[in-house]
Amino acid sequence: MSEPTSSLRRSRSLRLTVRGWATLVAGVIVFVLAYTLGRRELLVVACLALLLSLGGLLITRLRRPKLDVIRLFSPPVVAAGSSAQVTLRVYNAGSVTTPTLRWNDAIPWRERQEAHELDPIRIGSAKARTAVLHYELHPHRRGLFPIGPLVVEYSDPFGMARTLSACGDVDRLTVVPAVTQLPVGGPILIDGDGAAQLVQRRAVGNDDDLTTREYRSGDALRRVHWRASARHGELMVRQEEHRSHPDARIVIDTRLAGYPDAVPDAENWPPAPHSDAFEWAVRMLASLAVHLDEAGFRVDVVETATPQVEQIGERWEGGQRVESFLTSLAAVRLLDRHHELPAVAADAVGPTFAILAQPDAEAVDWVLRQRRPGQSGAVFAIGMSMDSRERFADAGWLCVDANPWDDIADVWRSSATEAGYIRGAH
Repeated sequence: MSEPTSSLRRSRSLRLTVRGWATLVAGVIVFVLAYTLGRRELLVVACLALLLSLGGLLITRLRRPKLDVIRLFSPPVVAAGSSAQVTLRVYNAGSVTTPTLRWNDAIPWRERQEAHELDPIRIGSAKARTAVLHYELHPHRRGLFPIGPLVVEYSDPFGMARTLSACGDVDRLTVVPAVTQLPVGGPILIDGDGAAQLVQRRAVGNDDDLTTREYRSGDALRRVHWRASARHGELMVRQEEHRSHPDARIVIDTRLAGYPDAVPDAENWPPAPHSDAFEWAVRMLASLAVHLDEAGFRVDVVETATPQVEQIGERWEGGQRVESFLTSLAAVRLLDRHHELPAVAADAVGPTFAILAQPDAEAVDWVLRQRRPGQSGAVFAIGMSMDSRERFADAGWLCVDANPWDDIADVWRSSATEAGYIRGAH
């Protein structure tokens, strides 16, 4: 993990001030002159100067304040690119009044922070011993970030020496990816043979259409729905469960091998490789999942590596179900270890969206199987190789090209235009 940043962090923990150095140098010079000239009064002055400067170092080291720190974030979960208000409750746990302090909170990313001044905290009642401090944080990307400890700087009464001290514990700030409001439209609304018909059939069709599906090898004959079979001209069976909302699947590649631009990164915690393409993919996942959920879809997120994303819950759970999903995205990282690709769900229905950078052939095969015949599929290709892109296009997928610096709303909007079908986004 990288060293926490603060306007105080580059100073040594214990040092003489300019006044202290001047006093020390003057003491040494006067000490030499006292012996050279044989003047005892100068020796007294030299000893006093040396005592002030070196005594300041000792007093500063022994005068360390004992502070307990409680740190609160508002809001407790913040979106990348926005701001978070931090409240610090600093309690004087020592037996003496603290000196005047200059303070900063240590943060893991680079952000300019001015050192603030904290007046002496007295002893006595709990209220007198407590100081309340405020400042603002501006996290620039998603992740779980350690904030703290509180770094304080103080000096001796004569201003000869200064020292730094870390107080309190480290707290974790949860930063979720920023959600982009996607415009109305997109692949699910313009694919006449795919999801548009699915949504219309499941939303306004009769009860037979809502509770049946086509016959598959191995289905029990007792589940055949003869009236629906006669209407469709093929065997139809009753579904295991009734769903009142259309389904949609989002596939995201979370394997390190799929992102050649990944580099070591120690800013986040725990440390994990950082990839601009993967960060764009996570933002797209968050925006697309929220958009589909608001459009009435039941969203299923599928990962190529070990599952890390919490699924969006049932609608009766309220807004908390989406918040839990977004919070889980704060900790999603690229996984390097080998992982068997999960089995493809046999009852997968509805449109399928894939967010990929440069997947290997095995991953491409697996993603292609996520889409059932007759359903729409769209892949957001972040610098994808031409061979992989052609495989998706030949299989009937809508391929939308994207770059890590592209605006997500523009990429989504371009997928709904004829130009987006032909050329891809941008």
